[in-house]
Amino acid sequence: MSASLSLRRYSQYFAEYGLLAALVVMIGVFTAANSRFLTLANIGTLLEQESPVLIVAVGMTFAIISRNIDLAPASIIALSGVVLAFVNQWTGSFFLGVIAGFAVTIAVEVFNGLLIVRGGINPLIVTLACWIWARGLAVSFTGGNSIVVQNNVLTFLTAPLLGNFSPAILVAVLAFVIGAFILNRTRLGRYSFALGSDERATLQAGVPIGKYKLMLFAFFGVLVGVAMLITVSRLGAAAPAAAYGLELDAIVAVIIGGNPFQGGEGNMRRTLVGALFIAVLNNGLGNLGMLDAQIAVYKGVAIILALLFSAFSQRLTRSK
Repeated sequence: MSASLSLRRYSQYFAEYGLLAALVVMIGVFTAANSRFLTLANIGTLLEQESPVLIVAVGMTFAIISRNIDLAPASIIALSGVVLAFVNQWTGSFFLGVIAGFAVTIAVEVFNGLLIVRGGINPLIVTLACWIWARGLAVSFTGGNSIVVQNNVLTFLTAPLLGNFSPAILVAVLAFVIGAFILNRTRLGRYSFALGSDERATLQAGVPIGKYKLMLFAFFGVLVGVAMLITVSRLGAAAPAAAYGLELDAIVAVIIGGNPFQGGEGNMRRTLVGALFIAVLNNGLGNLGMLDAQIAVYKGVAIILALLFSAFSQRLTRSK
């Protein structure tokens, strides 16, 4: 009996902390290949560059747990950034531009939620369509050109505050703290798990699932708005091609962290480890002087290995 309990305990440790160990090994490899990788300056740059991915990964955790995967965040970031820039130009008010940008992120996400709840359309199809049309609108409105946006708020977001760490990093940390609180301490979090586990049983239990799905998408819209603001701050402009591929990094971060794609379970700690894995991978490969095609290959291989590791650890835990 004691041997069985010990094996189960080791299996749980492997599942919970295996990716963290792999992250430490990867940091060691990149540090050996590039002596500047583990400097405070590069760590600050790494976290700031990936802060939009980290923030979107918080919302993606809710989406995957509740089986409402969202492929549209990056395109919504591009579209809302363009709206922010236009309103800022037309009115001369950056504040009104920010309000308009956030209104777009929330409205588009809620619109997607309505198509899912009222139209009965699969979330994958709805958000894939949004991924196409939102990016298309951003390109159409700007003719494919970036629009410069300057404001002290944007400068502050990416300016060094604590050593080499900017407020954008603190915002990403705050997003994880708030996300963990909502997931573990509120009805929205509890019903996210219930929706992912068995939506029909949740409905039969008297839960207004349509209402909570819309709340999930509205919350995700707020997070996408924050990510948009940081993206515009980092670029100094609203770009129709901004954040391309961000949603894929966020999805992979959630999954390789150990949150099952089929939904019904998960936590923010796992997402954080997965997001840091992606952040380190992006930065480490980008600083090795390789061609974009080479980076894509190595990144794809690393993600596949991480996904295999995640699947194996989950299977091992369940079998024990």
